[in-house]
This record gives sequence, C-alpha cells and structure tokens, in this order.
Amino acid sequence: MKHRLKDITGLTIETTDGTKGKIKDFLFDEDKWIVRYIEADFGGFFKDKRILLPINVFIDHLWDSKHISINIAKEDIDKSPSPEDKPTVSREYEKELMKHYGYASYWSPGYIPPTHTGLYYPARPMNVPTKEISEEKISEEKLDTKLRSFNEVKGYHILATDGHLGHLEDMIVDDADWQMIYVIIDTSNWLPWSKKVILLINWLDEISFETHEVSINVHTDVIKDAPEFNTDKSVEESFEKALLDYYERKFPALQK
Repeated sequence: MKHRLKDITGLTIETTDGTKGKIKDFLFDEDKWIVRYIEADFGGFFKDKRILLPINVFIDHLWDSKHISINIAKEDIDKSPSPEDKPTVSREYEKELMKHYGYASYWSPGYIPPTHTGLYYPARPMNVPTKEISEEKISEEKLDTKLRSFNEVKGYHILATDGHLGHLEDMIVDDADWQMIYVIIDTSNWLPWSKKVILLINWLDEISFETHEVSINVHTDVIKDAPEFNTDKSVEESFEKALLDYYERKFPALQK
C-alpha cells in the first residue's frame, strides 16, 4: 500500500511490551531512494528520546489504524545507540545500529529486503535521481554518509528546463518495499493558484542538497497541465494507471 510520508509522520508506534513513541522523520538511502530508517521519539513530556529504527522492526502495515506495532521491546529502545552521539548518520553508526537490532546491513550480501507476494506497481527497480557533488560537499562525503532526511528535502524548489515551478510538498512510499514512488509538487508559491500534482521519482533528474533544488528535465507545462492530485484521497492503483497513461500520451519523453 502506498502512503504519503506526511500522513505517516506523527503516528503512534508501540513496542512488544507497550512502550509508545511517535514517528518524526524518515531517512532514505540517497543511492536508491528507499527508506532505511524511521526516526522516532520515545521520550516524555519534558525530554525527547529520539532513536532510529530499521524498517525491519515494523511487523504490520496498519497505517490507517494510527497505531503501529514494532517487533522490539522497551529494553531495545533504552539501549539503542543514540544518533545524537554521532556527528552525522555515518556508515559506522549504521553498522552499530543494525548490530544492536540483530539485522544484516542493507548494503551487505546477507540483507533480505522487505518483499510481498504480488507484483509491484509501478515495476521495480526504479531509476532514481542523482545527487550533485561539489567541492563544498567534500567534507560531508568523507563522512561516508548515504542517508538523507525527508524533513530535509521537503520544501525544495522544483527546477524545470525553463525555470522554477513550485516546491516538493510530500513523497509517496510503498510500504511493501519502502521504495519512494512519487513526489508531490505544490505550485502555489509560483503560480496565482494552488495545484498539487504527482510525478514518478524516476522523472526527477537531480537533487541538489547544496542549492535546495530538485531539477526535472521537462518543461513547466508538464506540471501546469498535469491532472491535479487530491491529497485527501488515498493513492489507488486505478488512479495511478490513469495518471501514467496520461503522461505517456501527452509527454512520451518522460517514459524512460
């Protein structure tokens, strides 16, 4: 099932022995645009206790219930390595975190990704945006970090071939494999009217973490003329197929 990340943010998660926390953010692998960790807060009223949870610990996908179970106990939460103890979410920290929870690292041969019995739609694997590397980013690259925050890229400006048009409002993820499938673009800050449209992740060209921009290799008319997306409704496969059929007919160059 596909979900908007904003809708999942704030949901209650509960350990096997009843300890409750709240979802705060999502960290995705910038190479494949797959969510690898969920940031959660298990603190009290006066003090936060923020930790990262591998997606493997989520034992059901009952997102609509506003209450999600995870396959760990309070003791695991209490002993979890804190991301605040590290300068960034480095590969070294990821190794420590995955070892704590008893899972193989997702970059290792022993890692088993989430799967489901049906066919994926859209089909996998998906092409994903590349990141921009500049001299100013060398110090960050040396930290060997491969993770980015949804809260970080949310709000990035959209740069089409003929200028700016809107910003990245939200992202849609498939909880079957945690692949980011679509981006939701809001044009309200560039046009006199507000409109939200969705684009496949593989139609994005490049993400620049330095300039806070998402570039797409299409004209602004692609976004202006696209069907409006109703964020009050769930993402149904019938809507997806109709939308992709529309893009294929109107803008065949987008089909990669």
